[in-house]
Amino acid sequence: MRKAAIILLTSLYLLGATEAYQLLKLPFLFEHYKTHQKYTQGLTFSKFIDNHYFTTTTYDSDYQQDMQLPFKTSNRTVSLLNFDSFFVSKQSMVPVLILSIRKKYLLFDDKDYASNKLNNIFQPPRA
Repeated sequence: MRKAAIILLTSLYLLGATEAYQLLKLPFLFEHYKTHQKYTQGLTFSKFIDNHYFTTTTYDSDYQQDMQLPFKTSNRTVSLLNFDSFFVSKQSMVPVLILSIRKKYLLFDDKDYASNKLNNIFQPPRA
């Protein structure tokens, strides 16, 4: 009973808080593939996926059905698994300021420090 409750609560969380609910649309994906197969001879599943997910969106007669495919659209305003903003290049102008420093400044004078005189004390072992 406890294991079933854990599985139920975990699945409710995954379906509600993440994009995992899109996996419930997988039967529609295969059904849509079969309808495309009827109209296009020799259409492979990989070519179907390439046309629907990796090429630019075409507004054809079955556009509404295309948008019902899994992972085409999201009903969430904030998604935990949405990393689109990390990979989108942002156009911004950043002014580049190049400074050239030609004058050398003495930060400290190390000739009077005691640590510089320790090299006479520490000698390597002699055989």
